[in-house]
Amino acid sequence: MNTTDGNIARKIEILPWRPWFAWRPVTTISKQRIWFRPIYRRCVNTYVDYDNWSRYEYADLIDVIAE
Repeated sequence: MNTTDGNIARKIEILPWRPWFAWRPVTTISKQRIWFRPIYRRCVNTYVDYDNWSRYEYADLIDVIAE
């Protein structure tokens, strides 16, 4: 997704879900606290001008199928 706010260019890139082992407590997109279990994780990259931010989203199999 590319958008332009005036002179500021912004791009959001959502990568696919990948299996990940929750070795620490994480909050899923359905607001559940999960840890020490296999779950899914994806990276969301936000690019604004020359800066970029990465954040991760976590989900269990039910959340991935529902999306």
